[in-house]
Amino acid sequence: MAGGVLHLVTDRKAAPDLVAVVQAAVAGGVQWVQLRDKTAAALDLFHLAQRLAPVCRAAGAGLLINDRMDVAVAAGCDGVHLARKSLPVAAARRILPVPMLLGASVHSLAEAQEAVQQGADYVTFGSVYPTRSHPGQQPAGLDELARVVDAVPVPVLAIGGITPDNVEAVLATGVAGIAVISAIQGDPDPAAAAARLRERMEASAHRPRHPFPRPRCIAISDQETPLRLREGGRG
Repeated sequence: MAGGVLHLVTDRKAAPDLVAVVQAAVAGGVQWVQLRDKTAAALDLFHLAQRLAPVCRAAGAGLLINDRMDVAVAAGCDGVHLARKSLPVAAARRILPVPMLLGASVHSLAEAQEAVQQGADYVTFGSVYPTRSHPGQQPAGLDELARVVDAVPVPVLAIGGITPDNVEAVLATGVAGIAVISAIQGDPDPAAAAARLRERMEASAHRPRHPFPRPRCIAISDQETPLRLREGGRG
């Protein structure tokens, strides 16, 4: 895929009407949405995921849930993204239905290698640049990002302070794509913001070292269980 994939990581505080923001973002070119809400109850997150899933699928986009594997499985999402204080990757890998993607946030080469060794399908590395979401965090920079991309055999997403003005330099490292929060949600026109990023990415001559998988669009009925998904094997 030219220029890699564009991920949106949600922030409920920045977007009270998250469904409308996601609908605009996927219309503008976002290919993956990661639903992240650290304070929501499981039931509320489940209902929100159920509302977002058809929006994403109508646009051909994938839906991941941050941290909450139970919600991801119950809502029929494409996968789970683990944060620093989530379950270890190896533990999550043992219990996650096998068709689902498993990603992890990492902040160093050692963390990236450990996550891959434990079974992560992809890693998100950052922060690459200074970012409002982590104001006190020292950015890792492009050189460290390139080291991670070169060292691990799975797709690497870059996150942190990425804008249309610097996305070309990020793509030059061979990343599978970028993940953004405020670059889209902080814009009064999320569709236009996504389109600007997508346009720059599509125009890039750089290609991912390891391309990001396409959405599997797993559909889980009320009768289907994680065990039955396991028995079906990987798609």
